[in-house]
Amino acid sequence: MGALTEIEIFDCLATNLRLAAEAAEKLSVRPTGGLIYDRLRRALRLVEGCCKQASTWREDTRWLTFGRQMAECHKRAGDWLRGIKQEDGTRLKIADGQLHPAFVMLADNLRNLLVLAERTRTMRTNRVGMILPKELPGPHRDTRPVGYMPAPKLSRGGIIIPDSVSLH
Repeated sequence: MGALTEIEIFDCLATNLRLAAEAAEKLSVRPTGGLIYDRLRRALRLVEGCCKQASTWREDTRWLTFGRQMAECHKRAGDWLRGIKQEDGTRLKIADGQLHPAFVMLADNLRNLLVLAERTRTMRTNRVGMILPKELPGPHRDTRPVGYMPAPKLSRGGIIIPDSVSLH
């Protein structure tokens, strides 16, 4: 398969986000539908792949965040199909015909993500070159930094004096 164009990548992304939202909506009514869940999984995987390709094509790491969200949706949807976890650790399965609140929320979030992805695709960045993630602050250290060495004692003339010799 040849290299995809930007138009093909974003068309695939939008189409599969819509398909994933429709599948999540159907799963909210019928959580035992295996074929519907398979459609949801495939759509989420394709969206994740499109996000990776968009990140490479545009040199914009913001698309990787969308891809990580799709992977998280995929993982959580599997947990929701096994039932809603109770405080005692057991899972309560929702019967067919009852609305599954997690899948209803997932369908809404996928539709909102489609709008956000379109806005991210078309908005100005006011930058030239790559868009990299923001750097996080380093960990707080209460001790000396790694590789710290105290400065040696110097005489007035700049000669290094060993610690065994006193200056008085």
